[in-house]
Amino acid sequence: MTTLIERFASKHDRFAFDCGKPSLNDFLTRHVSQYEKRNLARTYVLVREGEVKVLGYYTLAGSAVEFDTLPTDVTKKLPEHPIPAILLARLAVDRSLRGQRLGARLLRDCFARCLLLADQIGIHLLKVDAIDDDAAQFYEHFGFTRFPDQPDQLFIPISVIRQAAGT
Repeated sequence: MTTLIERFASKHDRFAFDCGKPSLNDFLTRHVSQYEKRNLARTYVLVREGEVKVLGYYTLAGSAVEFDTLPTDVTKKLPEHPIPAILLARLAVDRSLRGQRLGARLLRDCFARCLLLADQIGIHLLKVDAIDDDAAQFYEHFGFTRFPDQPDQLFIPISVIRQAAGT
């Protein structure tokens, strides 16, 4: 299956999407267009080449992380004010396609996009709010660390993403 990841547009058929998590389905079917129009976030969808049916997606938004919420080994040499971040607000794959590593594909695309953004505006880390412990474990597998006092929130420094990408 040849797939593409592209920015969400009204042409995308998102109404049959079902990842098994109502809040993630609801965002895609009911709210994504308004988030796009109001510049609240950007959503990137996975589709088969030549098709418009959404197979998976992720959403990015600007964010910041309070300095004192990060572990001390991360805050060394950082100023004591909110740290610039990108929020990976959502990531989901249709449950009919589980086990095909499409979530990993979406996350790698997210990482590449974050590196481009970090070069343009300066971003220190990528943050995610995991919807449940399975999601948190998925992110940990890719190098994310849980916030000490908020185990459902995880982060990965842009420097770690850059190092893994070899750039």
